[in-house]
Amino acid sequence: MRHSRHPAPASRFAILPLSLAIALASDAMAQEATNWTHNVGVSVANEYNDNVFYERENRRSDTVTLVSPFAELVGSGERHEVRLRGDAQRGKYHEFGSENYTDWRLASEGRFAYSQAGSLFGGVSLARGHEERSSPDDVNGEEPTRYDRVGAFVGVNHTFGRITSRVGGTWESLDFDNVPAAGGTTILQDDRDRQMTTIGGRFGYRLSDRLEPFVQAAVDVRDYDDPGAIDRDSEGYNAGAGLIYRPRTDLHAELMGGWMEQDYDDPGLDDISTFDAGAELRWQPEGLPNRLIARLDRTIEETTIEGASGNVRTGVSAQLTTAIRPDLTLSARASYSDHDYRGTARNDNLLGLGMGLRHYLNPHLFVGVDYDFLQRDSSEPAEDFDNNRLMVSLGTQLERGYEEAALLAAARHTDTLGGFYLGLQGGLGEVGTAQAGPRATAQAGPRATGQNGSLRADFRDTGETLGLFGGYALTFDDWRLALELESDQTGAGWEHVRSGDGRAFSVEKQRDVGLGLRVDRLLAGGNAVYGRFGLVRGRFDARYAEGGENLQDEQWHDGRRIGGGLEVPLATTLGLRMDYSYTNYDDIDIGTGDARDDFTFEESLMRLGLAWHPWRQASERAPVAPAAHDGFYLGAHTGYGSLVTDLRGPRTAPTELAAEFGDSGGLAGLHAGYGRTFGRIYLGGEVDAEVSDITWNHERLPNGRTYSVDRESSLGLALRAGYVIDSGALLYLLAGSAWTDFETRYARGQQRIHLDETEQGWRFGGGLEVPVGDDLHLRMELTQTRYDDVEVDYGTGVDRLESEERLMRLGLSYRF
Repeated sequence: MRHSRHPAPASRFAILPLSLAIALASDAMAQEATNWTHNVGVSVANEYNDNVFYERENRRSDTVTLVSPFAELVGSGERHEVRLRGDAQRGKYHEFGSENYTDWRLASEGRFAYSQAGSLFGGVSLARGHEERSSPDDVNGEEPTRYDRVGAFVGVNHTFGRITSRVGGTWESLDFDNVPAAGGTTILQDDRDRQMTTIGGRFGYRLSDRLEPFVQAAVDVRDYDDPGAIDRDSEGYNAGAGLIYRPRTDLHAELMGGWMEQDYDDPGLDDISTFDAGAELRWQPEGLPNRLIARLDRTIEETTIEGASGNVRTGVSAQLTTAIRPDLTLSARASYSDHDYRGTARNDNLLGLGMGLRHYLNPHLFVGVDYDFLQRDSSEPAEDFDNNRLMVSLGTQLERGYEEAALLAAARHTDTLGGFYLGLQGGLGEVGTAQAGPRATAQAGPRATGQNGSLRADFRDTGETLGLFGGYALTFDDWRLALELESDQTGAGWEHVRSGDGRAFSVEKQRDVGLGLRVDRLLAGGNAVYGRFGLVRGRFDARYAEGGENLQDEQWHDGRRIGGGLEVPLATTLGLRMDYSYTNYDDIDIGTGDARDDFTFEESLMRLGLAWHPWRQASERAPVAPAAHDGFYLGAHTGYGSLVTDLRGPRTAPTELAAEFGDSGGLAGLHAGYGRTFGRIYLGGEVDAEVSDITWNHERLPNGRTYSVDRESSLGLALRAGYVIDSGALLYLLAGSAWTDFETRYARGQQRIHLDETEQGWRFGGGLEVPVGDDLHLRMELTQTRYDDVEVDYGTGVDRLESEERLMRLGLSYRF
């Protein structure tokens, strides 16, 4: 039962100045005219979710219908602005009705300029929400955890000559409902109810219109209403210094570094002291719908993970919104976050990618399509998951989505070209499988007995792929939209073979056919960078043998694919493209008797393709000269990579194990180098450094072998040689050496082996690099590195691990 409570002193502290701000703003509004505008609307969507409960194995999919109404009222005057908004969302699942929800939110905020030098601001909000199943704090009840939230903020901005200041506070109250559990029991949530108050300020000094250094500090109090067995009350602070840079009116950059601490009342919880960091980049040209926001932030979050005092979250994110035409908008988003649960060994990494298109059928009616991918890679293998969501929506709103005059003007000045294209592509494909299933807990001779144990393992290996693609594309000035069909033949697969009377199982990908939406941004010289998403059907051959019984599962599986690449023109109608894609497929159950394993498939494709565009005309975008690739450069890159380990070693006599383990994950880093062109020939050298989250696991519980190999940081040195084609794009090959930190862990019973070593490997690859501005260059490259063997000596035998990696890296460089 939810218990009533009186507002805490912290809440009264936030409400009193907020009331004062509202009173002052109300008095100002009474003395000056207020212009009111309003907007109402509703959208209805169907969303397919391939992993409703965000699980590593035994994934369950469903379709949810979403109804999302909203209303907004805005009043503005010479010195004030008031904004009122309400929105809601009703989600109804077609199969899992227990996941249905109704969320809503009411919010009001205002601003009052009491002079030319200062203003007051404040706001309040009230919401009813639910906790996503992807949250590590989800209690796995029969239905999602629901909660009420009340929030408020208040503050003042004031300028004293060149000195700027902002002082304010926030207050938030969370009240969680109890959750029904299996068997008619209830999971109590009162120990999560809390109130959080933060008070802080920032002071800056304007050196010029462009530069403003600043210092900032804040204190916070987190007060739990009914802490229970663990008292999670805490007090903390953060302090730092930074710099604001405004080179243009449409561009704002900010960088900050500092320190933060959180001290917990319970002596069993570790206090947290760590560095703080933040950055923000905002680009929004005046009068245009284009907007780019990129952020880096580091915070100490609350958590209910057993033994953890807090979650130190470090996250980066970027979101781009742009108009292809006045009635057609594109959104793209990416995020990556690291979650360090202090007081435990758990560490999670989350990768999110998304893309969406919205087309207005008229100024008030629109249709949309959105795709989102979310992946968690955890130090606890059972907590890993991949999730794909594809949504189609129809909506209406009172506010005009575009002006008809702007659409007519765009139609007069935009050359819309369309036509079919065909192509051939080939490269490398990787098939990965997350396996989970029951295993024996005791050994009896060469065969194990009992079925109370479990095995979770990541398998992966590579094979060649060759295929065809074709589609229809529409070009709108700087943008191109295409619907593309593709089909590939491949032999990628992996094997797990235990000689003698042991288990043997394998997976091989044979072929696929897919249909997807592709969005291109055209650059100088007719070069293009693109992203795509779509649906795939792939045919897999899974085999399982044990105790003389052989099983084969050969069938088609549905998949969701996301990817992107670069395409450069070799001639007017011929293009070369470098493409990378990642696909999640439906999982299967395979095994003997009731002891069946769950296989969850994923695939990475790294391909080069030749595309024939018979309708395409010569590009009117002037290419850059080959000399644009000359000189020193510095850049940053991000990407996705895989680690494959061929493991060989003895097992219970007389058996031996030969298996191909592996997994994939994200990476980010910096690179610097020098290059020079000789005519169209390019020669250069480069050094790069990066960190990654690529780990494979083999976890046999409760008394079997547990293995993991983690690719951490890396330093590389390479030579690049290439050729600059007529479009100004550089086609290059690279070769060099890499030194990478690997952490290898082995455990069985009481035995523990931990190897933390730097391994040297030889790296080969190639890529495409295209200019995107006077000094900026965009590149995409694919590399493969083979490392020295590692031996794990556990006394009764020696395992040999042969590892290799494949990386896809997308980078942006600045040439000096």
